[in-house]
Amino acid sequence: MYTLIQLSQFTKPELQSICIDYGIKSSGNMGALIARIRFHQEKIQKEEEARKQLLEYGANPRCDGFEKIIRAFELWCANEGFYPFQCYIITEKVDINEIRAAFANYNDNETNPQLSGFFFMLFNVHANWEFYDTTEQDREFDCDSEYNSNWMARGMTEIYETL
Repeated sequence: MYTLIQLSQFTKPELQSICIDYGIKSSGNMGALIARIRFHQEKIQKEEEARKQLLEYGANPRCDGFEKIIRAFELWCANEGFYPFQCYIITEKVDINEIRAAFANYNDNETNPQLSGFFFMLFNVHANWEFYDTTEQDREFDCDSEYNSNWMARGMTEIYETL
């Protein structure tokens, strides 16, 4: 993040380079470039703060049933080598506390959360999460593959029932 003082000391080509790095419009006079960069930096800070709050919310301990479902999910991921990733421009692993927060927000029965509700949240509410193989096997998690949501549900249910 650049301060206003730092930005005012840059040349126009340097400001344009920053704009290009941020993926924002790089034309205009220096005042417009500085304003655009500052606005973009504020947007980034707000997004980072919202993410921090989401992860803190997700980290909060919840009822035993909730924790059992999350534990079964984590064990399944570790055993099978698949994990959800954000699938936008940059593919990055979904933080477990983001998954916890999503399930907590979706879960309509806080005292007795259901495994079926977790699966619905995972595959329908958060369809932007995609499972990728984290091993060297290069397997594909897809409805047309043996590695699919039904396979995961069976495996995770087996784990859940042993906890």
